[in-house]
Amino acid sequence: MRIPLPDAADPHHPACPLPMTLDKALDHLRHGVCVAPSPEFPDAVNTRLASAAQTAARQCAKVPAAATRHVLNLLDVAVKAPTQVQRVAWHRRAADALASAFAPHAACRAGCNHCCHIPVKISAVEARALGKAIGRSPVPLAEHQPAVVTGYSSPCPFLAGGRCSIYAQRPAVCRSHLNMDEDALLCELLPSGAEVPVPYVDTRALLAVAVLIAGEPMEAADLRQWFPAPVGPAPAESRPLPSSSNQHPG
Repeated sequence: MRIPLPDAADPHHPACPLPMTLDKALDHLRHGVCVAPSPEFPDAVNTRLASAAQTAARQCAKVPAAATRHVLNLLDVAVKAPTQVQRVAWHRRAADALASAFAPHAACRAGCNHCCHIPVKISAVEARALGKAIGRSPVPLAEHQPAVVTGYSSPCPFLAGGRCSIYAQRPAVCRSHLNMDEDALLCELLPSGAEVPVPYVDTRALLAVAVLIAGEPMEAADLRQWFPAPVGPAPAESRPLPSSSNQHPG
């Protein structure tokens, strides 16, 4: 079975896993998110958004077609693997392959962690695989508390000292999360809570296979619900550096 990877030059990406209508979710999956200015955003952000999609398209076009075919081949293996554990492992390899191809052309650098403060939704299958790898059982779905993700006040529970403490075992969605703009300006979370449409690399093929691997009925939740952080104030170092100093690998 093969799932077509969207055009490598497509700068759009599905929205973050926030509540939305089914029609809106399907529209995002089909067409991506429009990278365009809005009255909700500061002038600097709107100025960048006017050219961000074109910048992302140029950067994505630098990735050879063979690299995206390799990702498809790995996804094919993931779908056909005999066990869920193997499917998750091959799916992560596909995410790594995509990141390896696009990361040299992305804005992401080591030390940047804006994306560690946004929703991160993973399936129960991947949560169990992650829990086994790090020696910590995920909280059963029936016991989940609501995930409140606002600004920089609710970082990923695995963010420590400004870096991912489970980097080698991080979920596939984290591995393939790449901003294809010139720097991290659009990744910075706004105090108003308005969501800036960042031109992420298109990962809809990875998402489709993740849904297949999860099975029916699909159980999914935010990483913060599967692995809650200890109760207490968020560490001061969780706030990323200004965009001029951002560094983050995919």
